[in-house]
Amino acid sequence: MLTALLAESQRDLPSDDFSLTRSEKLGITLAMETPPRTSSQIGVRERWLTTALLGLGLITFAIDASNTQLCLPQIMTNMRVDLYQIHWILTAPGIARTVVIASTGWLTGLWGPRTLYLICIGSMTLGSLGTMLAWDWPSLIFFRILAGVGGGMIPQLAQAIFYQIFPPGKRGMALGFALMGWSIGPAFGPLMGGNLLESASWRAVYTMTLPLSGLGFILAWWWLPYLGRPQRQRLDYYGALTMMVAVSTLLLALSQGNREGWDSQYILTLLVMAGVAAIAFVVLELRHPAPLVDLRLFGSAPFVMAMVVMFLTTLAFRGTGPMFAVLIQRLLGFGPLVAAWSQMPPNLVYGAAVLLVGRLSDRLPTYVLVIFGLLMYAVVFVGYTGINEVTTLGMIMTFLIIRFIAEAFIVSPNNLATLEALPESKVYMATALSGLLRSIANTMGPAVATVLWDRRYTYHLQHFAENTPLDTLGLTTALSRWQQTLHWSGEMAAQIPTQTMALLQERLLAEASTAAWQDYFLFNALLAMLSIFPALPCWRRTKYQAPTTPQTATTQVTHAAISTGISTPQAPRHDTHARTS
Repeated sequence: MLTALLAESQRDLPSDDFSLTRSEKLGITLAMETPPRTSSQIGVRERWLTTALLGLGLITFAIDASNTQLCLPQIMTNMRVDLYQIHWILTAPGIARTVVIASTGWLTGLWGPRTLYLICIGSMTLGSLGTMLAWDWPSLIFFRILAGVGGGMIPQLAQAIFYQIFPPGKRGMALGFALMGWSIGPAFGPLMGGNLLESASWRAVYTMTLPLSGLGFILAWWWLPYLGRPQRQRLDYYGALTMMVAVSTLLLALSQGNREGWDSQYILTLLVMAGVAAIAFVVLELRHPAPLVDLRLFGSAPFVMAMVVMFLTTLAFRGTGPMFAVLIQRLLGFGPLVAAWSQMPPNLVYGAAVLLVGRLSDRLPTYVLVIFGLLMYAVVFVGYTGINEVTTLGMIMTFLIIRFIAEAFIVSPNNLATLEALPESKVYMATALSGLLRSIANTMGPAVATVLWDRRYTYHLQHFAENTPLDTLGLTTALSRWQQTLHWSGEMAAQIPTQTMALLQERLLAEASTAAWQDYFLFNALLAMLSIFPALPCWRRTKYQAPTTPQTATTQVTHAAISTGISTPQAPRHDTHARTS
């Protein structure tokens, strides 16, 4: 299979174009080599067929990512691992996925988008199969890494392909389709996975993604079109090495900081290593003529500001996701199944909202939609500050739906603004950079949320304990009523004072927890308001200026010589045909 995929990647077609065949075999339209066509020449049928194929891969990856956390307790029992080891089933695939996401631009130039997508969904299929059949703890980690590496690049590839095959007037809607997988997967994946966990075992959970990814591979093999790919470049070995060290140490520190302690020598060492490797990576990439990750794209002000909006909002989105599950179960007292059901309506609404907002982004300026979404997001979190232990589940779901609608107004138009800030030849590199920053924000979001809530909880607990004297009239009255209630319930007289103080402590902890949640929600509202500044239209006036390199300088001299009638020597051509996949 791998040999055939690599052979496909060596087919030569003109660059920066893509094509589909109209040849039919057994009544099925297959993707084969044909003369190149522009996006306006691609038929509607082929365009939507490609959308369906990529959507299947996105849904499969989203289901796989949302189900792993459900399986952790059973995996700990079955594999006989403790709490200190179990985190590697999430940390190791996350680190590997982030590293390969940053290399998406280079890998697309090496193999082409079609072949790379087949490799990604194929590795996700093998990873799911291996996870289901894993015989020990190391084999399970290996297959989870394999599935994570393949699935991690699918969102970036899909986003770039959607942008490439749709004409300018429909790209906003196309990028909305790229986000639908994140609504369908989290909406149905945990419910189906939870039922399989109760009726079978954790291995049965991965049977959901195995047929989906296998079918996605077969259909993509037949019907996914050959797309133009970026210029093929040699691997930047030093850049790859420093990037791997920087990303792995940073994500390892962020994922283990709460457990090990942020001031521990282990975490501080990891952060220092990440900082040194990151500085070396930036220096090497800026000086390299063909870098693994083109950091020169940050010379575009619109691109930088769109990246800032993406990073800050992802920091808030991914932090509030797991925190809401904790809030529903601990503060409001609902069970895990109710918490899973509460996520379905907001996710389904999000799927419909991203399509509508994507269509609007083709008609309205993207900054209008992004700023509107940020304002809505801030208002929602200000409303969240009124949540307490008597808040109903219906109220929580209403706020969640509004929050997901606000997220749709932010993410889809901002993704379009990110790609529109650069030439189409830089699309795959741009999606790689945005994927790298988004993956770092995904890991940093829960870490920041946990640290912030924990510290505010400790502060409020200490504040209430120090500023609640026992001789106040209100507290004395409350203690007296609790003692009467305990006496009427049949408690022994000698135990009533102890039980009363226990109730007081429980009430104090609940008040401190509620105040910590309110502070956390207010922090997210302020983060949304801060994101409005980089979303302002004043940053979108400048255009991308390609950096001057020896090749571009030679091209400029050649054009100037031709315009003046002076002949110039022709440089030897090393690659007479561009390659596509």
